[in-house]
Amino acid sequence: MSNPGMGNSGQGNNASILRALGLKAILFPIFVAIAIILGLELGVHLTSFSGLVSTYGIPVGLFFMIYPAMVKIKVNELAKSLTDAKKVGLMVALNYAIDPFLVAGLGYFFFYLIFYKALGLVNLTIASQALVGVILLGAAPCIAMVIVWTDLSRGNLPLGVSFVAWNSIIQIFTTPVYVYLLTRTTVFVNPMLILESVLEYLAIPLAAGVVTRYLLQEKAYFSRVLKVLDNVQTIALLFTIVVIFWGEGYGIVEYPSLIWMMAIVMLTFYFVLFHIGYYTSRKLGYNYADSTAIGYSVAARDFEVSIAIAVTAFAKYTFVPIITAIGPLLEIPLMLILVWVQLTRYRKEAPVLRV
Repeated sequence: MSNPGMGNSGQGNNASILRALGLKAILFPIFVAIAIILGLELGVHLTSFSGLVSTYGIPVGLFFMIYPAMVKIKVNELAKSLTDAKKVGLMVALNYAIDPFLVAGLGYFFFYLIFYKALGLVNLTIASQALVGVILLGAAPCIAMVIVWTDLSRGNLPLGVSFVAWNSIIQIFTTPVYVYLLTRTTVFVNPMLILESVLEYLAIPLAAGVVTRYLLQEKAYFSRVLKVLDNVQTIALLFTIVVIFWGEGYGIVEYPSLIWMMAIVMLTFYFVLFHIGYYTSRKLGYNYADSTAIGYSVAARDFEVSIAIAVTAFAKYTFVPIITAIGPLLEIPLMLILVWVQLTRYRKEAPVLRV
């Protein structure tokens, strides 16, 4: 079905983005900025509540970001995606043969060659420890937020969920190998940590989504329910930004220079990794939706695992845990930039798809 906005490409692009994010496109970045500032202010002035909001606020926010996406999934499509050997194989090859080494290389390039050697913005100790932190970020693929980014960008949602399921199993075995190869440190990835994440951010939202769809999909108002849930997802996204910056606000105040340095590194590897996955998929003949799901699965990182390794195996190195903790602060704002790029591409490359 053709989209009625195709007559004016500029207006069509804006309309696509507006519908995907649930707020006026021109205002959404402002809301994100307000959420960041509000979170920082709360983190500075209400520090005593930081631990509490991180413990309870982040899971709540993530649930209401992921659950609306799960309502859109049909069980038969998910089952088909889980056994799609070619697409799963491509995702695995990119995630585990390229990603860890490419992220480590970008960390070395920026923190050692640029920030330390060329510009002198950090000393050798900070550069070395920051590099280890970046390596930890690159060691494990994301098993939660991939679903949200794929949904917002109009990607293949069942395929994205299947990638999360596969990565949750594979990374238990591969992450210690990559950390040892790149840092010469032996680490242990607790399977219970992965299981907890899978239950919180995959199994429970998926079960809730399946039940909701089963109960309501035959109702005349189901399409309106989906629109309401899209707005819930957007509100939850902004809420999660506030909570994350509230919980980690002290880190911004103590090490502000590391924030923008990590923003450069993360934005670079997000864009590089995503487009390696996206364009490789397109070259192999996959459509926009499938390629987008593969791209996000390749780009997004598992911050929970990287932080757990940092605070256990590298606790005596001050800046390793700090660098990994900065990751979640920047993930949502930076990934929203990539979502914006993809929605523009969606209009150009898949104009016949219904938004």
